[in-house]
Amino acid sequence: MTVSVEEVRRRSTGWPLLANSVLASTFGVVVGLLVDSIGRLIAGIILDRDPVLYHNRVEFLAPGNDLALAGGALAALLAGAFFLALYPGSKAHDASRLAVLWLILHCFRQGFVPLALTPVNPDSDIALALASLNLPSGLDVVIGAAGGLGLLLVSLAAAPAFLAFAPSRHDIDTAGRRVAFTAKIALLPSVAGALLAVAFLMPDAGTGLIEELPLYGLFTIATLLAAPGTRSVEVRSDGNSQRLAWGLLATVIVTFLIFRFALSRGIPVPPDPETFFLP
Repeated sequence: MTVSVEEVRRRSTGWPLLANSVLASTFGVVVGLLVDSIGRLIAGIILDRDPVLYHNRVEFLAPGNDLALAGGALAALLAGAFFLALYPGSKAHDASRLAVLWLILHCFRQGFVPLALTPVNPDSDIALALASLNLPSGLDVVIGAAGGLGLLLVSLAAAPAFLAFAPSRHDIDTAGRRVAFTAKIALLPSVAGALLAVAFLMPDAGTGLIEELPLYGLFTIATLLAAPGTRSVEVRSDGNSQRLAWGLLATVIVTFLIFRFALSRGIPVPPDPETFFLP
């Protein structure tokens, strides 16, 4: 049996593309959480809550306005919009573009999910922030619907973006192949990335974040469902990621070291003049 050069190339690019997507998803999860924490940190500073930044949370040492709790979701949505504006700038479908795509998705997920949970969880951050404003009843339902709709639209719109990373048109020329390719580049990496992010965020310190992380990748189910009907995709086979992105791997490792050995110690605002971290 003879195997075409194109078939050999497709097989050779399969595992690096999957590995790059897992790394990019892991980085996206961690950056999304960091952006959320920075948003809370800034809001806490503005509202005099004496915030302390950790690798997996922000603690407020001073009581005060619960509006500071909404800073994380707002920062995540702003970051998602920022990365979305950057995305069209890169024409080559390489590991860098794949990383930006995952940053867009995880930042928007980090922002939209808290909004969607507002009407069903009165103790959620957004619900508590809204309660501090004494707004009309029923607004939480509107915000929840907007959050759910936003997350769904982002997930659906990701389908053609992921399919564009296909090594060739042959890999996505049927509905079944589009589903298979999306599962490999989106669904599996989203779940694997969330699980790998656990290592960045331990110990949990009772936040419950570790238990939630495995659910972070489930939003790509909508992306998978949208794949069969996505036909208008421009494949740029010459620019696709065809080898392991060592720069992305190094970035993930450096980020892990920063989370585990710096942020985990706690950074108050203002920082301690002698140690920078909590005394």
